Amino acid sequence: MIEAFRLLYKDRKSMDAIQTIEAIRTVIKSELLDEFTHPRARQSIEKKYALAQERIKNSNLSINQKQMILDAYFDEYTKLSTEYEI
Repeated sequence: MIEAFRLLYKDRKSMDAIQTIEAIRTVIKSELLDEFTHPRARQSIEKKYALAQERIKNSNLSINQKQMILDAYFDEYTKLSTEYEI
């Protein structure tokens, strides 16, 4: 899954530092919370989740790789949904 995640986001500088599944989950959480965007320009967790799903589904990854990453996004989205009461 680590290699698939790196391939999906190969244009990001921080992807070389990804060495564990936990690091992937941290990146996913940050992305869903839109933490790297100015607070006034942030999108909702639902919107970020939908955009991530679209990006993954349209990628050149194998079906198995896509499913692994989609599952990880779903897990983090579910945690955030209960944590932040979306």
